[in-house]
Amino acid sequence: MDKRNTSLTHLANAVIATLVLTIISSCASIGTPSGGPRDYDPPVYKGSTPKQNQTNVKSKKIEIEFNEILQLDNPSENVVISPPQNEMPKINAQGKKIYIELLDSLIPNTTYAIDFGDAIKDNNEGNILNGFSLAFSTGDKTDSLQISGTVLNAADLEPITGMTIGIHTDTTDTAISTKPFERISRSDAFGKFTIRNLSPGKYRIYGLKDADRSYTYNNTSEDIAFSKEIIIPTAEGTTQTDTIKIKEVKDGKETTRDSLVTRNTTRYYPDSILLLAFNQGKSPLYLSKTDRQERRRFTIIFSTETDTLPELEPINFKPQIPDWYILERTVKNDTLNYWIKDSAVYNIDTLIFAAKFKASDSLMNIIDQTDTLEFLARKEIQNNNTGGSRRKRRNDADSVTVKFMDITPKVNASTDVYSSPRFIFNQPVGHIDTAAIHLRVKEDSIWTDVKGFEFYADSLSPRTYILKNPWRFASEYKFTIDSLGAEGIYGEYTKGLEQTIRIKKSEEYSNLYIETKGVESGAFVELLNKSDKPVRYATVRNGGAEFVFVQPGTYYARLVIDSDGNRKFTNGEYPIRQPEKVYYYNNPIELKPNWDVEQTWDVYAIPVEKQKPYEIVKNKPANYKKEDDADRKDKENDPIYSNRPTTNLQF
Repeated sequence: MDKRNTSLTHLANAVIATLVLTIISSCASIGTPSGGPRDYDPPVYKGSTPKQNQTNVKSKKIEIEFNEILQLDNPSENVVISPPQNEMPKINAQGKKIYIELLDSLIPNTTYAIDFGDAIKDNNEGNILNGFSLAFSTGDKTDSLQISGTVLNAADLEPITGMTIGIHTDTTDTAISTKPFERISRSDAFGKFTIRNLSPGKYRIYGLKDADRSYTYNNTSEDIAFSKEIIIPTAEGTTQTDTIKIKEVKDGKETTRDSLVTRNTTRYYPDSILLLAFNQGKSPLYLSKTDRQERRRFTIIFSTETDTLPELEPINFKPQIPDWYILERTVKNDTLNYWIKDSAVYNIDTLIFAAKFKASDSLMNIIDQTDTLEFLARKEIQNNNTGGSRRKRRNDADSVTVKFMDITPKVNASTDVYSSPRFIFNQPVGHIDTAAIHLRVKEDSIWTDVKGFEFYADSLSPRTYILKNPWRFASEYKFTIDSLGAEGIYGEYTKGLEQTIRIKKSEEYSNLYIETKGVESGAFVELLNKSDKPVRYATVRNGGAEFVFVQPGTYYARLVIDSDGNRKFTNGEYPIRQPEKVYYYNNPIELKPNWDVEQTWDVYAIPVEKQKPYEIVKNKPANYKKEDDADRKDKENDPIYSNRPTTNLQF
């Protein structure tokens, strides 16, 4: 073979080899993820006009630059400016910059703080730059003190998101109602807040669900939190040790190791203020609705609870009997059903009354109000007898329809030993023949009469009767009302009732005793289900609360210091009193059938803001992103709950 052919052969082989390598490389690249490792870093502040902590600022336009394209999440809600602005500033993000234009006039010799909370995040991965703020001053110095804390709902210790936290140098009780806040913050998803760039001095602190953005407490239907303590901000120099990650390349392999770095920093106090928010419950009281769904009953509904029943003076009729109606009402007196006993009255198509009742005025004071109320009977559906055979119409005319009073038993298939079954009639009961009421228990297949049981009307509803008896475990009872045994106020009788009641076995229950260390008496404990709803109640006596015959399951416990002794949580009233104090046992309590459980609870051992078990917290914060995958495992959120792993997030 000549040299020319040999060269061509070598060239062809080289081309083929290159093509093969290209194909192999192309195939291999199919499985390689594009774009590199995931970015967990939030945007980084690069600079701003004005600069951080700049003094003698005159311009109302602000420009802030970051190292990457960013998003600004709901700035009207999440960006907080102190002093609070009367006119909403213009705030928008474009590319790597945030632009702000203040529309209020600048206040001389004042430090401004723009707190972005968790509103800033990068455009690609949504990594949040948490807690970034920019400060500048219109005078020759920038105030730098700050205070921080947590705001919770007083009744259930839920963290409150988006509550306006404000301060006043006027420490009188009237300041919050007459003057707007001087400086503000807004609580985050954990209920945490920080008011920044304060000047030295004495302050009162408040929290408001400030719906109208007046920065004042001008509506008693708004949630409020307050502290009687005078706040004096201070600062001290300290050192802080942080863990940083250092990447190294060794033998061609990249590794990451932790390194401790100590730096000088400033700590601000107080840093653990606890505000407990409540609603005074002073919703406007007014007559909400009137109705007459049937001739023999009319209804009056109020907007909220009232402690005074309305006075009704008939205008277009005169009752023949003084007690011409029977009242059925709710506990709060907000729904009132009037059952008319006098047939001469309920046969009137329209009933007219001069009514006197309690209502709220424009200042939320309760006053007497009068009105004329008309109740028009709804048209009753008439049977149309024009159709059908002549014989059927004649038979219908000859027959007499007997109407019976209906009874609806409220009895479970398996009844708790401590329960009192209820029986609801479709009209108020006028008379019950006690000889026609029977309760029997099955003993050795023989039904035996039970003595000493009670069957009585509910104090609020004359239609509801309660059966009370000391039930025996694992027993079967039969409750009967004989035909014609009970008579309604309209002359209708019962047709007869037979209801089986089966009582659970003792082995189906658990018993629980909770020792309440630190609380001897003057309190009560509620057992809560997984929805944070109370299912059982017990008074604290001699340092403990006892629950007997409890359904097996998972429970939680809440303790209330019952200051007024009314056996329920009492809200606060500004400025007179704080809401009653509430505490949570910070772990679930497991009860199994036939168990007796004793649980010790040191009520004050854990700070209140860390007590509520994470499992029943409703306002769970969104997951915060961590630096890398290793940090993300089992650490998705929750820096404030004692029974969840904490993170290194700073708030």
